[in-house]
Amino acid sequence: MKQMSFADFAAIRDDATMRLVDVREEHEFNAFRVKGAELFPLSRMQRGERFELDDRELYVICRSGARSQVAIHMLENEGASECTNISDGTLGAISAGEEYLEKG
Repeated sequence: MKQMSFADFAAIRDDATMRLVDVREEHEFNAFRVKGAELFPLSRMQRGERFELDDRELYVICRSGARSQVAIHMLENEGASECTNISDGTLGAISAGEEYLEKG
């Protein structure tokens, strides 16, 4: 599994070949989220649901990097590739002074 800090992700995020999935719960996502992130909670994945993968490189984010790491392990065990964990999560976005944080 590849790891990347939010600051490093922010430097490359405008690449159209990237997809950012937030695996926090809906109430967390609605409180604030990184611009461009799509929601698919880890809890849904743990119930066996999956989002459709496409040919874009997948970046996964949560609050601190733990849930996103679990999600990536699940996806990789099912054959997904090119998955990168945002290791410091939305906390890293806040620490980095993320100007694109959206509030729900």
